[in-house]
Amino acid sequence: MTPEETQELQQCLKTVSAILLKNTPSLQLKDFGSIELAVRDHVLKEVAPEIGIFFKQQQPNRSRLPPEKSRPAWVNGK
Repeated sequence: MTPEETQELQQCLKTVSAILLKNTPSLQLKDFGSIELAVRDHVLKEVAPEIGIFFKQQQPNRSRLPPEKSRPAWVNGK
């Protein structure tokens, strides 16, 4: 990653963080442990799926597996 890309990524992450913070109940911001769980929940529910979709759209369809078999187990709730 170039320094410019790193800087752009950092700015985007600050923007995303502000949105997620605004949408996190204050009870989940009491201590480091609860903050970590709130962030992890947001990442798993909102961030990771969108990044996965983006990556998948950038790749030619090489997989012959059914969609539920080609996803990571955590996406299928396992």
